[in-house]
Amino acid sequence: MKIRALALLVIWFFAIQAQADVMVMKNGSRIVGTLVSAGDGKIKFETPWGGTLEVASANVVSVETEATSTVMMADGEIYRDKQLLATQENITIQRQGQPPRTYPVTDIKLVNPDPWLLGEGYNFFGRVTGAFQAERGNSETDEIDIGYQMTLRSLEDRYVFRGLAELDEANNERVTENVQLRNKYDRFWGDDPDNYYGGKIRFEYDDIIGLDLRTLVGPHVGRELFDSSLLELRGEIGVVYVDEQFDVAEDNDYYGSLIEFEGESDILGFGTTLYFFHDTTINFDELDEPLSNTTVGLRMPLIYGFETAFEARYEFNGTAPEDAQRTDETYTFSIGYAW
Repeated sequence: MKIRALALLVIWFFAIQAQADVMVMKNGSRIVGTLVSAGDGKIKFETPWGGTLEVASANVVSVETEATSTVMMADGEIYRDKQLLATQENITIQRQGQPPRTYPVTDIKLVNPDPWLLGEGYNFFGRVTGAFQAERGNSETDEIDIGYQMTLRSLEDRYVFRGLAELDEANNERVTENVQLRNKYDRFWGDDPDNYYGGKIRFEYDDIIGLDLRTLVGPHVGRELFDSSLLELRGEIGVVYVDEQFDVAEDNDYYGSLIEFEGESDILGFGTTLYFFHDTTINFDELDEPLSNTTVGLRMPLIYGFETAFEARYEFNGTAPEDAQRTDETYTFSIGYAW
């Protein structure tokens, strides 16, 4: 009985081998599993023993698929339901009953891209973060920072939602309360998807400077300046209307210009991400009273989508009342979840 069970197990193992994709590494290793995706110098390969592996394509000699794959060419052409034999120089695409076709790897943009890259629906991704600090002794202080960033992206447009809340208490009295909500919409130009236009609306409350509500709204144009794993960078500029309502100081409203940059890089490796965000709002009536926000941070992955981050935020509020602190610095260590 045991011999029969062992024989069935061996037959099942070799059957799986025969139907599986095969990736051959430069060091001679032969990995059997399923090709998940390939592009931007990386290959994702799922194995029954080690989960999904992500390896640099430079370390791979060849990949041969038994299951069918979808291939997106650099010129935008799509090949569906194809079997592949890929090396570092060429990729051969074949479908049953049709002659194989061979292309240089430089002609291939992605293998098994996400559906939204094929014009099918939206990709929803984002992260939530939280930081908490408590101090007990001569004084009792509690600090809580909660943030989120969510993006809904298709080939044609993008929705971005951001939020940040900073709540600090000392000896059971609220000393800081700052809430920011930033939402925007982008529409990509069909003939040049690196360029886009759209509109944004923001709301901010800050009790330190007595700001009951700041509303910012206006159109913008932007460009994806770089788009690679080494550096993703975008820039935007637009005209905005700003309305400020203060608790004690005189209310204010004006037209201005908003300049914004956002980028991230995995140059450090090991799954870490360097990121930054900066925007400056210039008041057309008072050029020496800008609003400026800069965030610089380093994210590191943990497990199951959880991550940790060290972050520094610098804010300058040129329209704050003269007796209020116009600069603010915040340093946080946070735990978050990304999807």
